[in-house]
Amino acid sequence: MKVSILKVLMGDVPVGHLFQYGDIVRLSVDPEYVQNPERPTLSLSLVADDPEQQAALLLDPLQPALNSLGNGKLPAFFQNLLPEGVLRTHIAQERGCAEDDHFEILAACGEDLPGNVYALPTHDKDIVARLITQRQDPVEMSIVADPLEDGTSLSGMQPKLALIREGGRFVVARHLEGGHVIGKLPTALYDYLPQVEELSLRLARAAGANVCQASLQPMNLISVEHNFVVGKTDQFLAVERFDRDQPGRVHAEDFAQVLGIDPSHKYSGGTYADVARVLSVIDTIGQEGVHELVRRLAINELLGNLDCHLKNIGILHHADRTVHLSPAYDIVAYCVYRNGVGHALKFAPDSPKRQILDPKTLRSFANAVGVPEAPMRRVIKDVCEAALDSWPKMIEMSDILPEQKTRLMDFFMGRPLMQSLVTRRNRTLAQ
Repeated sequence: MKVSILKVLMGDVPVGHLFQYGDIVRLSVDPEYVQNPERPTLSLSLVADDPEQQAALLLDPLQPALNSLGNGKLPAFFQNLLPEGVLRTHIAQERGCAEDDHFEILAACGEDLPGNVYALPTHDKDIVARLITQRQDPVEMSIVADPLEDGTSLSGMQPKLALIREGGRFVVARHLEGGHVIGKLPTALYDYLPQVEELSLRLARAAGANVCQASLQPMNLISVEHNFVVGKTDQFLAVERFDRDQPGRVHAEDFAQVLGIDPSHKYSGGTYADVARVLSVIDTIGQEGVHELVRRLAINELLGNLDCHLKNIGILHHADRTVHLSPAYDIVAYCVYRNGVGHALKFAPDSPKRQILDPKTLRSFANAVGVPEAPMRRVIKDVCEAALDSWPKMIEMSDILPEQKTRLMDFFMGRPLMQSLVTRRNRTLAQ
């Protein structure tokens, strides 16, 4: 039987080997990594309470977090590193493999994965004997091809390109130097999507959220061949990557990785309360991070953003070993395209789906997380007041289509949160 192996590194620190052997896919962690007191954290899903438990977790071959999710999938952390949508289709075609050959797709993108993790071919045949057969059974090591030159992994279904700025233009990102950006292209499915997302991010920032840096750029500045079918607009959204150029790479993971959830369950595998509980116990995040999450949820409520799932909330692992909530990303006012209210995830395990953010929802969320409710009410109030004061003019001055402006204004002003605020202000003015 053949075995395929990838060496996993965090920056230049070896972590272990990811191997595929028949139906088995497993991360075997190197003892040297476990014994290193300064080892970088691969994932919060692999963190225990004390050093003894930590070593036992990382060295346990039956640990679920280190093993395949089944059906040829990778362990959850690595499964969430794979590209999605049209980018995966493109990578599979260039690699000459099936789109569901997850090991091979990961290998194709192994030099340019999200965060600071690498998955690279190894030619050390002794690894096979040590990890798989204990030098007893004959096993042939399959040669894994080097990563593709343009093998970049980006999540999400929208057409995207990994780019760097070079001489006033945007070229394919093949090295670490330069300003790394994600080029989010216009799509025929949603008119003016780059403009709508750029406005949504600015509205979120005006309402107090920490959001990623992004700007609209002319499509003719992209010097990259691609097979994507793009929409009619002549602009794309250039999103600055917060996991690159800091300098080098900053390790990042999304909450599907943190919670050990298959990306196919990103809408159902966890709740906002699950996310908040993790944030609340991280020393460098704590309740302020929970408040920032609530701030973003209130903004999503006003924008009709129905897509804040587990992969659209992330954390950053910095070189000093501190962990912070990443800037908000993928905030889009979907209310300009389709009807619908509510949120991508449940607020708490016993909450209904597509629940709106109202006092009852907030109380259920606070109880599930175990944090005070009153400060979160103030956060939501501040978001609504900032939106009422700044959003109408920003929407009117934006580059989105006139009918989109009307839909966005009608939607956000029609939310119960905003109607309650307007009623209170009118009552105050009448006194």
